Amino acid sequence: MAKKKTITAKQVLELVKQQGFRCPISNRELTPETASLDHIVPLGRGGDHDLSNVWIVHHEVNSAKGTLTFEEFVALCREVVRHQDDLPNAASAERPIEESRPVRAGPPAKMLF
Repeated sequence: MAKKKTITAKQVLELVKQQGFRCPISNRELTPETASLDHIVPLGRGGDHDLSNVWIVHHEVNSAKGTLTFEEFVALCREVVRHQDDLPNAASAERPIEESRPVRAGPPAKMLF
């Protein structure tokens, strides 16, 4: 049986520093309250829980991304934006995106740094 790989807090902090304390997906600032470890190739898609397969992203981005790959997530975001851009002005004025549904993002599972 293979030994489960661990990622240490020191390694996470080094990753965050290498990323300039910014989310590589959204460019949002990362703080101890907003940082979240994300698997580049999701575990459910065969990715490893290994330092070479993780990055630190904003927890709201990670929550939205879920088990999608980075490429799938970006494609989905583009599709949503295209759809919103295609809506007639009257429809978007009646229901602005930011007010259409409350966003409830939970806190990160664990403080990372």
